[in-house]
Amino acid sequence: MPEVMTFGECMGVLYPPDPVTIDDAALLKWDIGGAEANCAIALARLGVSVRFHSRVGNDPFGRKITAVLAGEGVDTSAVQIDATRPTGVFFREWLADGARRVFYYRSGSAAANMGPEDLRAEQFVGIKALHLTGITPALSERAAATCTRAIELAKAAGVMVTFDPNFRPRLWSAEAARIAMTPLAAASDIILMGHEDAAALFGEGDDEHYLTSAQQLGIKTIVLKRAERGALAIHDGERFEAAVVKAERVVDPVGAGDGFDGGFIAARLRGKSIPEALHIGAIVGAGSVAHLGDYAGYPSMDL
Repeated sequence: MPEVMTFGECMGVLYPPDPVTIDDAALLKWDIGGAEANCAIALARLGVSVRFHSRVGNDPFGRKITAVLAGEGVDTSAVQIDATRPTGVFFREWLADGARRVFYYRSGSAAANMGPEDLRAEQFVGIKALHLTGITPALSERAAATCTRAIELAKAAGVMVTFDPNFRPRLWSAEAARIAMTPLAAASDIILMGHEDAAALFGEGDDEHYLTSAQQLGIKTIVLKRAERGALAIHDGERFEAAVVKAERVVDPVGAGDGFDGGFIAARLRGKSIPEALHIGAIVGAGSVAHLGDYAGYPSMDL
């Protein structure tokens, strides 16, 4: 029985192997990417059993996603194949000056058609944690309803709920995100957010504004990821701070936040303290930015 359940959209991702724009690229590499799938890989590399729920198309991208996740030790038994809809795809570029552009082709994808009927109460029996992000409810009304149903089933089974808002302005406005994500955040036991996520949820402000606003929702454990300034956390009213773990080099920041989430969740499931969990999350995030690709740099560690 997996310890963690997560679900969302995993896509095929294509990008230049060198720091040039897509316009100037003569060659594109391709792999898989998606916040929840990235987190699942991070968890698996840390020795936590995890099951990924999703839908993919009956196409090379869907087959690649299933094969890569399974190869990483992620349980893909709940990845359904949709014969009528394609797997989502996106293109991204990485430039030496840090600039990034992303181009999504995911409208009408198989994952966007996930529905509450994909989830059953027995799937939550024995699970210790459910991890969600704010990307999934942005995909469609059906996907949003699936998130709500997942939390209902998790709560009924006594499962801890973790939530990363992961605000994507290309998918929806801050106002629409706030309306949809606030009840998901309020129903969560742990929220893991960066500044852009927190601003979408609570309006622009400083660290204290974001932490206080999350406390007012009744969330037990609040984590604010601050990139090069480390991370802050409030747990049961007690405040903690962790320094950044410096990467050996900075190549690609994509996937760092998802890796942090995986490290933090894994550490808490293994009984680590909040400061220890923040540190382990930072280690995974630092490993990520040192490598090109969504998940390539996630370390394998015994917790």
